[in-house]
Amino acid sequence: LEGNCELKLHTYDDKEGKMAFWHSSAHILGQSMEVEFGVHLCYGPATQEGFYYDAHCGSDNFSQDNYKKLEDRAKKIADDKQPFERLDLSKDEALSLFGYNPFKVQLISNKIAEDGHATAYKCGPLIDLCMGPHLPNTSKVKAFKIMKNSSAYWLGDNENDSLQRIYGVSFPNKKELTEYIHYREE
Repeated sequence: LEGNCELKLHTYDDKEGKMAFWHSSAHILGQSMEVEFGVHLCYGPATQEGFYYDAHCGSDNFSQDNYKKLEDRAKKIADDKQPFERLDLSKDEALSLFGYNPFKVQLISNKIAEDGHATAYKCGPLIDLCMGPHLPNTSKVKAFKIMKNSSAYWLGDNENDSLQRIYGVSFPNKKELTEYIHYREE
């Protein structure tokens, strides 16, 4: 903490806590996608029912056959207890750091003023543009499930590149995941 502040702790049962939990889980999904498939990550928010990540995969498309590989990698990431570390970057630092990813370069170029700053979070080998907040580390995610995948367009414009969107959900324990899946089946 830097200076005076108000501190409020949230649990998974709080709306804000659940959103931070799922946002952190989106980073776990993003890391899994990068490590296993070498994608260019685009955008990965929490939603009201979990999270998703959009990624550019070239001509390859994700399918249900890829889910287990992503879930296994996500479990390893959680088991590794990787901390979420905040980075404050100048625009030039951000452009240099994300120079390999044309989608991130476009965001940085268009949304950050020349003398502005961006925040990113590091989690294991993943570094992604992000405002946070996050869990202290990945070990809090005890149950992780890929729910579906679809296609999407970069920035929602059908004139732009086609992306793959992978949806997931996560919980602080396996019992809640089992109950969630049972509820959805009913």
